[in-house]
Amino acid sequence: MKIRFLVAGLIVGLGGFGGLQATAATTSTVATPYREGQLAGLTNVKQVSSSKTVTLDLVLNTRNSAKLTQTAYAVNTAGNRQFKSYLTPKQFRQKFGQSTTTTKRLAKYFKAHKFKVTTFNDGLIMQIKGSASAVDKTFATKLKTARYHGTKIQYSKKTPKLPKNVAKPIKAVVGITNLVKLSSLADTASTTTDGPTSSGAPQNFLKQYNATGLTSGNNGSGQTIGIISFSKVNKSDITHFWSAEGVPASANRISVKSTGGMNIWGNVDPGNAETSLDVEQAGALAPKAKIRVYTASLSDVGWLNAFATAFGENKASTLSLSWGLSEGVLQSLNQYHVLTPLYGSIMNTLLAQGAVQGVSTFAASGDTGAYGEELAKNGDVDEGIYANFPANNPWVTATGGTTLPVEGTLADGAEVKITKERTWGGDALFDAYAQDRAFFQKNSDLMSMLQSGSGGGISTLYATPQYQKGVSGVNTYNARQYLNSDGLPQLNASLITGKASGRNYPDVVADADPLTGYDDYNSSDGWSTVGGTSVVAPQFAAMAAVINSDRSKRMGLWNPQLYALAQTSQSPFTKLDSDTNNGNLYYVGQPGKTYNQAAGLGTVDFDQLAKVFK
Repeated sequence: MKIRFLVAGLIVGLGGFGGLQATAATTSTVATPYREGQLAGLTNVKQVSSSKTVTLDLVLNTRNSAKLTQTAYAVNTAGNRQFKSYLTPKQFRQKFGQSTTTTKRLAKYFKAHKFKVTTFNDGLIMQIKGSASAVDKTFATKLKTARYHGTKIQYSKKTPKLPKNVAKPIKAVVGITNLVKLSSLADTASTTTDGPTSSGAPQNFLKQYNATGLTSGNNGSGQTIGIISFSKVNKSDITHFWSAEGVPASANRISVKSTGGMNIWGNVDPGNAETSLDVEQAGALAPKAKIRVYTASLSDVGWLNAFATAFGENKASTLSLSWGLSEGVLQSLNQYHVLTPLYGSIMNTLLAQGAVQGVSTFAASGDTGAYGEELAKNGDVDEGIYANFPANNPWVTATGGTTLPVEGTLADGAEVKITKERTWGGDALFDAYAQDRAFFQKNSDLMSMLQSGSGGGISTLYATPQYQKGVSGVNTYNARQYLNSDGLPQLNASLITGKASGRNYPDVVADADPLTGYDDYNSSDGWSTVGGTSVVAPQFAAMAAVINSDRSKRMGLWNPQLYALAQTSQSPFTKLDSDTNNGNLYYVGQPGKTYNQAAGLGTVDFDQLAKVFK
């Protein structure tokens, strides 16, 4: 299953202090104005209808931001005196969010300017909804829309402003400018089946990663698994899957929370396939856990509101996300004044909130190996070595993928033989490709599989987190350039070595190759066998719920303990560290080292993890 890439909206900085009158001397700029000449090829430029409803998020300044980072580490680090002293959402707001006095003052101001106002209980996000004319009048803007290479974009050519004393507690306004691009570098192939298969049963995950003993006594009872999704929820598809797989199939296990936001012009309805897959997998491995799906509009505002709602409710002890955004796209949008670097900072604060509340958050690492998108000024999409957001964030556990042993013959007679579990990468099929290149090049699914692999690399957005420092293999790498500039296989690629600095990801891996994947069902496509790291994230979220069901305290953020345990004799990991036949299209293993950017710390023995995880 592909990981989907979300590109959304301008996040705009603001600050200052002063009087209420909107004059040049007393106003504060709240956005770098979008420049019509910055992106080539804008057409059909129009003023937004004055009655059009616009939804914006006010992102408020975090109080004691340095203390937030310290607390997130402290409550999740064994041996620290604050270990497991998780905060409630109310306590989080008292320590790090804005006061109710501040949010009430802001709410009063924007209500007086004809906005509906919703304040999230973290004291950091406020949603305001009003007409385009209200936005123009309040922010001194002139909202326009245009076509940018077939996609609609909203922007303001005029510099948005607010009175300085209104702007003072606000870090950013999200949603004034919006550009959405939904794409993936690879459509991971799936295989149509007549129904559930023995090889694709979700319970095979438990056997493969030694979790059958653990789950025989624990089933997720009393836990809620949260799923962040930008697509619809079809409960009948999910319960049909569970029933066919022998899992408790009550629709009452599933609840849905709509988290607001606004559909951006040009959005394509993503359907319900991703949500069904995530809920099916999570619910099958933790059969007594409840599933809470946080749905959001595919937009910058929707993205923030989904996480703010999930952490604000604090019902889910574990959270899964199978959507992502290339760091290359973030950099492009910043360069073209469509997005500022505050995007990463804002999401970092939200994800840190989850960590201090003891939520275990898992994010799929991506299905395009080490590669990510970047947007050229002329509208083209290029590829480069880029990390995926938010799998690159230090407050999530990034879940990558492997390929299990498999042997078979393709329709043309070419043989596929993988003798041991390895990092998922298209190079696993290079021997078969070498046997009959023409056959592969005529088959789009096979070519897609050659260009697919587990996301992994080194972030340029986030620094190396505390728990990764000093771990052998972190910030050094082995790589092989398995694809040329045309995206075609390079056989016998030579070894490249290097150093870098940043958040290294993934952290953990499990089977994600569609060749060795899992059953999936949705009423649009029927039964199939699918893969992708978007399968792995909900599986790990389910395992967190299973382990939590036998504990009085949540597991919390896994990473500090994972990296500490990986360096001990009690390690629950099987390293995949070979520098041959073990790549994600670029990064390969680092023999003898604890970590590598292809397979992270390795696969997990869950029975052992449950025993040694404090």
